[in-house]
Amino acid sequence: MFALLAGVSLLAARTAAQQSAVASIVERFYPPSLVASADGGGREQCFAVYEADASGAPRTIVAAYTNHVDAVIRVLRANAGSFDVIAEPQGLDLTGVWCSIQQEDIDGDGRREIRIDFSVNRSTASWLFRWDGQRLVNLTPTTTGVSGDRATQFIDGDLLDADGDGVKEIYVRPAYSGDPAEPVPPAMLYRLRGDQYVEDMRLVGAWIFERKTTVSETTNVAVDLPQGARGPYRLRILNGGAGGTTRAALVQVWINQRVVVTSPEADGQRIVERAVTLRRTNALAVRFAGRPRGELLILIESDRWDVP
Repeated sequence: MFALLAGVSLLAARTAAQQSAVASIVERFYPPSLVASADGGGREQCFAVYEADASGAPRTIVAAYTNHVDAVIRVLRANAGSFDVIAEPQGLDLTGVWCSIQQEDIDGDGRREIRIDFSVNRSTASWLFRWDGQRLVNLTPTTTGVSGDRATQFIDGDLLDADGDGVKEIYVRPAYSGDPAEPVPPAMLYRLRGDQYVEDMRLVGAWIFERKTTVSETTNVAVDLPQGARGPYRLRILNGGAGGTTRAALVQVWINQRVVVTSPEADGQRIVERAVTLRRTNALAVRFAGRPRGELLILIESDRWDVP
């Protein structure tokens, strides 16, 4: 046991040292434009090693930098014992205070895509890129901002597989005003078409339920009917990941205290759909068993919308 703990401690120390070394490399390339910005009031950076050599030394690093207002994204590559900036996306409206970077294969092709999150006020502005070896290909749905640069539409969103095909969609939660008198906007789903996420459909909502303990618990969610939704409404359950991973058991779902799905009808299938009746304000209740980390994704769709 002592040898095992010593080995774990050594690995943790080595990992911490590697992270510190990469952070030092990233710091050397903090953009001068952010230092010179009159509005800048801070200095933050985040990074992820995209490629490493056989020894674990970084070969390609994706880094993001902010001065608490503006932001820059750079790709650094090892070159003869040093590093060079080999890519820096242009024409994007990048801003934020804090940042974080995640890597994930979102389309099942074996390559990791890169998600960069920036905190903006109380929201998170996200960007999604594919590295092709020479440049960061922007997959993010965008609009043209006031400055003429492209602004992300991936605000306060998640990546989820809404139809079970193994390719993740971008789900953007509705932006609530906080005023109960104001109508609730619809949620949005964006689908990957080639090298770009494009608007696909409006949703009443989507929720991910994850089992964290061995004890069954009922989770209750308030569902407000969004502006423009006219029905008919359909509830879709995706049980676990592809290949049966993280599968939930003894699934039970209620809408407004009426049973929608019960075990075993949802236990033996990956995808279950049911027609549901909704009011202006609704109560969604979900209960399931299974191993910890079991997961359910529930979406509610409207077939018709009044488009403003």
